Amino acid sequence: MNMAKLSVHGDDPTLKSILEVLPTDPERQWRKGEAKGASRVHLDSGFEVLIAQAAKSQVLPSRIRSYLAECRSRGVTFSMPRIVAELQLELNGDDTLDAPLDLSLADMQHLTEMGISLSLVTRSAVALMSA
Repeated sequence: MNMAKLSVHGDDPTLKSILEVLPTDPERQWRKGEAKGASRVHLDSGFEVLIAQAAKSQVLPSRIRSYLAECRSRGVTFSMPRIVAELQLELNGDDTLDAPLDLSLADMQHLTEMGISLSLVTRSAVALMSA
């Protein structure tokens, strides 16, 4: 399955103000100092929001555009100090062979203007079957 997630971390007051106007509830939240496994703790508070999930990767860009447009209409931005936002694309490599995922220059500009970096992970079908 192909997914687009928004991961945001930073200071508590700013995160709270973002969560109040975000179009969807977070899939996962954590607080600064909470354990995150392997005897480590979170250095910042944060959350993850699932933006889109689709069998075909070429569906993701339109869903990402819609979600970010809704965020913009609500006044959500991630370009403020002490906030880090990342759009995480997790792709099944076999789904991109016939119809690749295309992000336009306008898409990249919107991400930049909103203060969102991009992270891309591609998984092969073999790795997905063995997981």
